[in-house]
Amino acid sequence: MSISAALLLVLTRSVTAGAVDYYVSAAGDDAADGLTPGSGWATLQFAADTVTAGDTVHVADGNYRGFDIRTVATAAQPITFIAEGSAVAITSDNASTPDGINIENAAYITIDGFISSGRTRAGIRAAVSDHITVRRCTAGANGRWGIFTGFVDDVLIEDNETYGSMAEHGIYTSNSGDRPVIRRNHVHDNHLAGIHMNGDHSLGGDGLISDALVEANVIHGNGVAGGSGINMDGVTGSMVRNNLLYDNHASGISLYRINGATGSTDNLIINNTIINAPDARWCVNINTGSTGNRLFSNILYNSHPSRGVITIDSSSLGGFESDHNSLMDRMSDDRDSTIMPLAAWQGLGYDAHSFTATPADHFVAPASDFHLLSTSPAIDSGTATDAPGNDVEGGVRPVGGGFDIGAYEAQLANCDDGNIDAGEICGEPGLSICADPCTACLGCICAAADPVCGDALVCGGEQCESDGDCGGVQVCTGCQCVNPPLCNSGITLTRAKMTMRADEFSLTFAGEAVIPKPWTAVNPAVNGVHLVVDAVSGAGGIDALIPGGASWKSNASGTAWTYLDATGAVAGITRVVVKDRSSKMDGTLSFVVKGKGGTAALPAADAAVRTSIVAGGPSECAAVTWGVPGNPRPSCMGNAALLTCR
Repeated sequence: MSISAALLLVLTRSVTAGAVDYYVSAAGDDAADGLTPGSGWATLQFAADTVTAGDTVHVADGNYRGFDIRTVATAAQPITFIAEGSAVAITSDNASTPDGINIENAAYITIDGFISSGRTRAGIRAAVSDHITVRRCTAGANGRWGIFTGFVDDVLIEDNETYGSMAEHGIYTSNSGDRPVIRRNHVHDNHLAGIHMNGDHSLGGDGLISDALVEANVIHGNGVAGGSGINMDGVTGSMVRNNLLYDNHASGISLYRINGATGSTDNLIINNTIINAPDARWCVNINTGSTGNRLFSNILYNSHPSRGVITIDSSSLGGFESDHNSLMDRMSDDRDSTIMPLAAWQGLGYDAHSFTATPADHFVAPASDFHLLSTSPAIDSGTATDAPGNDVEGGVRPVGGGFDIGAYEAQLANCDDGNIDAGEICGEPGLSICADPCTACLGCICAAADPVCGDALVCGGEQCESDGDCGGVQVCTGCQCVNPPLCNSGITLTRAKMTMRADEFSLTFAGEAVIPKPWTAVNPAVNGVHLVVDAVSGAGGIDALIPGGASWKSNASGTAWTYLDATGAVAGITRVVVKDRSSKMDGTLSFVVKGKGGTAALPAADAAVRTSIVAGGPSECAAVTWGVPGNPRPSCMGNAALLTCR
């Protein structure tokens, strides 16, 4: 690029910074300004190196080298790369990794509509990032994975096709990445698993994938070398619903522990259709300490001559529930050593309302069309508890007298024909619209609409749309009413541990945080320290605003400050020690807080407890939110008398 062109680009960038639309085409020129389709850039990497928060890159059809992006955007100003046609293809690896598209040390990046096939390792890879979206992409015949994520929280993988991965999986989320959403993907003919989720404790983090949502995926032909249609290794508190799995060659859904910190616990498997291939293993496979799992309203059938539909081992029976399923007479409670019929299985307390049936009993075409026949015993036989409001195709649930079993809900056959037919209450001429603003007309039935946070309607599980919807001093965050947080810096207290007793009150807390320098007000002897222990919602806790002054002493080097007050005049706090540990990592502060005397109301142990410390100015603070009992650390356990958090 010439000096004058570079200067023009810099000047343009300074004028239009904040939210710029850029363009890339195979006939483009990286020396152009990139601001119109006619003056687009030639390479995706140049665009990736240029964009900042809020920018969108529009890419015309053509063949491109992949790109590597390592930029942190924001929720308000994400970065988007969008294919403007159906033939935007990554035909060679990016220059930094053996992948088509690589996203690393980044946040709020969206990749939309790309074809990234035949790459050395992954078609699309994201690592050590958060809030990454991969949408409407095709990733086929890649060397190892179609779409891969590692150490990525809040990833959204939707409406993609991943197929033919040569060594491993179609979609792979790994390494303690929490809250992944994997929906409406077509995942087929991969060497190992279709969708693989792996906490992988050996690589750091808590070794668990928590709060995953896997829904409305069509998964088939995977696992010729092993690996389930959906693998769950160290996956907790997650939901798998409305998925169609057929003709997979290993298991359908497996919950287990090999690499995770624990087994896959407290998951809900509901309204899935799983039809295994003749060479497959079991439809649902639960083992190695995978407790607390629930299996409801699924159609399960295995074409293997001797293997069956549910196998679980003794270490996973704790809290296991299964009911309202369509089964066959092959279950096992000892990991495939002994096979029992449904009657014996029911004698153990499982599947009281379930029944046996074959694909011919259920489906329009048993090998290829898994919509329900009007005579299917699955119709109206499912449970309403935790049932999804839509089916695999987005059709409304329920239709008729109850929820159907499996991934498909039988819809009203004559909806949208212009006539008012039996069961129709909206959508046809002459029928009124749905009166409840929190419902929508789907399949000629008024059904609960998916809540949309920010639409001014408080629907479904939402508690609020604005602060005015919340009582008292609570504020609306993510459409939930919560106590206002003391600290909004996003800095986390680490190495934290806390014990609180209510009567006689005592408190011991220790933790540390990295608060970036230059510090503006970190000087406890002058400005004091503010400590709050509360819950995200609910009452209880302490609020201690400890002022600067004579009760503080500092060492000669000004790197350690100690507060002593035997009377506990401020919220019972008797001792605070703050140390500057920048020799360990620049900006690191350690905290020790102790209190004793009187009584205090503790935050509820079954709520999300917070500990927050302001060490200087409003942004010079750190906090930790302790999870509820049973969650991976950090979490709290106890009762109204004693709370222990680690």
